Amino acid sequence: MPQRKASLRGWLVVAHRIAGLSLAAFLVMAGLTGSLLVWNKELDAAINPHWLRTTTPDPSARPIDPMALRDMVQAQHPHALALRVPLAQEPGHALVFLLRPRPGKGPLENDEVFVDPSSGQILGERRWGDITQTWRNLMPFLYRLHYSLALGAVGTWVLGLVSLLWMVDSVIGFCLTLPTSAKNAKRPWLGRWARAWKLDMQSRWRATFDLHRAGGLWLWPLLFVLAWSSFALNLPQWHDPILRAFCSQQISTAELPRRKTPLWLPALGWQAAHAQAHSLMQQLAQQQQFQVLAESSFAYDPRLGLYRYDVRSSLDIKEEGGSTRLFMDGDSGALVATWFPTGTAGADTLITWISNLHMASMGGLAYKLLITVTGVGVAMLSVTGVLIWLRKRAARKKS
Repeated sequence: MPQRKASLRGWLVVAHRIAGLSLAAFLVMAGLTGSLLVWNKELDAAINPHWLRTTTPDPSARPIDPMALRDMVQAQHPHALALRVPLAQEPGHALVFLLRPRPGKGPLENDEVFVDPSSGQILGERRWGDITQTWRNLMPFLYRLHYSLALGAVGTWVLGLVSLLWMVDSVIGFCLTLPTSAKNAKRPWLGRWARAWKLDMQSRWRATFDLHRAGGLWLWPLLFVLAWSSFALNLPQWHDPILRAFCSQQISTAELPRRKTPLWLPALGWQAAHAQAHSLMQQLAQQQQFQVLAESSFAYDPRLGLYRYDVRSSLDIKEEGGSTRLFMDGDSGALVATWFPTGTAGADTLITWISNLHMASMGGLAYKLLITVTGVGVAMLSVTGVLIWLRKRAARKKS
């Protein structure tokens, strides 16, 4: 029996080594970019203050209606379609409108427009995530790098597979910190495991090893949540069916039926559609017994022929924005589907929690700092893992 256990541990060591070396470069990138993206809004505003910050001459002036701003943006960009309206207005902050190419047209020069909500003045434009437009696109580029290696769908798949392997390797790494059973052990099992949680800085080699082992233990719960949520966000087509085997899930946007021919001009205009969506959401709030706290966004998808209305409600756990939403027919204004972040389906409640923990969109400043430290910790664990392997390989060559 002891020989069998030793053999299993040996296989786990090999698996941990192979996985760690395969994932190291990806996790260093993901950890460092993630620690910066926690502060995405603040850093982007610091890099582009003239686009994202506004100075209103009259603080008491009432902002222009977002639907009217959308019409103004659309009029100034006839070559594009403004299909999403931000509804959450913060004093001193610009509203950001996203543009999409008209059918049959080529790529847009810029697809993100910053507008002063008080005057309607366009403050700036950029093509989101295009680093060739200089440092003004740094934060969107880091976002693309973080979730897709800036390679589109292929990169999303790669990082989804990386996340899945990271989940498995996290469990293996945790198991390897557990002390082996020993008949003649002088200390109890928990006492021997306590050593794995401590740092010994007396030598560079010991410090490197302890940083890897103890650092992984102290950060392990968050590391596992980050790996799990990355897998769920990048490969929902794999993750969600597995989760549905254990709990229920609401219909997602990807599962809504596509039209054979996109409906580019719905019968309901934006103003009338927004009013109808607002009324439907209030009815849902009464029926489902939740509170609507603030509007978030209003969008239209020609492929579905549906308007999408998002609000922040008492069902949301994020501190900004909202994921309580409904889908409404663009012609008739009839309610087509709903999606609630918590309280309706166990799978969606779980995904809501792990994704918001991943993005640090809850928990305030303290949790943002914790995720920043964890992101740096992910990079540190990868680097120390490679250093440990290099040292052991050099020792094996000498012997």
